[in-house]
Amino acid sequence: MFRNLSPEAINIKTTFLEQLRLAKLGNFEGMDISIIECFEFSKNNKVEKIKNLFDSFDLKIGGWCLPFNIGEEENKFNEDMQKLEEYLKIAKKISAYRIYTWIIPFSDNLPYKENFEFHLKRAQKICKLIEKYGCRIGFEFIGTKSVRANHRYEFICNLEQLLEFIKKLKMENIGILLDSWHLYASDGKFEDIEKLKGEDIIYVHVNDAPNIPKDQLIDNERFLPGETGIIDIIKFLKTLKKIKYDGPVTPEPFNRRVNELPNEIAIRLVGGYLLKIFAKSDLI
Repeated sequence: MFRNLSPEAINIKTTFLEQLRLAKLGNFEGMDISIIECFEFSKNNKVEKIKNLFDSFDLKIGGWCLPFNIGEEENKFNEDMQKLEEYLKIAKKISAYRIYTWIIPFSDNLPYKENFEFHLKRAQKICKLIEKYGCRIGFEFIGTKSVRANHRYEFICNLEQLLEFIKKLKMENIGILLDSWHLYASDGKFEDIEKLKGEDIIYVHVNDAPNIPKDQLIDNERFLPGETGIIDIIKFLKTLKKIKYDGPVTPEPFNRRVNELPNEIAIRLVGGYLLKIFAKSDLI
């Protein structure tokens, strides 16, 4: 496992080069990329320069977010799939093989079974395309109950349902984006993680929760990993270590206090919390 930065997750909006500098300043070992920015960057520079910049800062490429929603309207989905192939060519050249996305945990139009089949077809198309470029994709379930409240039909919102989806897809390059928040919010157990293999997990988010009932959790009001102790993040990481997960571990606090800090202070604060939980989890 390695400590990974998603600049977007802590509201760092600056140049690619400055993001790399900040990642190093915060004692991170890797950093996510924006595949769209890399694509634009590649138009004016050699693609290899992106990888060289990561190497010069001694940082790994963590992953990149699928730049569209899997459930969008058909024509838009087909257009985005054409763009995705161009992005994948860049990803292959810079060895950015981890992709991640999430599944909206509700629908106002499709009951669970129909929505399941709809997402299977979409995910199969994506997996077949990214397979050509050696990429794997992690799907995230959204466990926060308030997100799906007031919607007509519930959809995938826990690890068990996501594993059923992955099993039905029957593709080797799909796995899990596992988020400590969503595991906690969905009443998931660490024993559920122990049943997995390290390679089943593509990407990991870590964060902490307020001390309130789970059904009152607000998805974008979180804390830094280890900040409140409500989520047992140490046991979470030790369980991942036990199953030999070896990928990025990325803070995603969605915390207003952090988002409003100057970049250098925010990066030191977030990096410090991550470093501390890694040390307590015997990962350093």
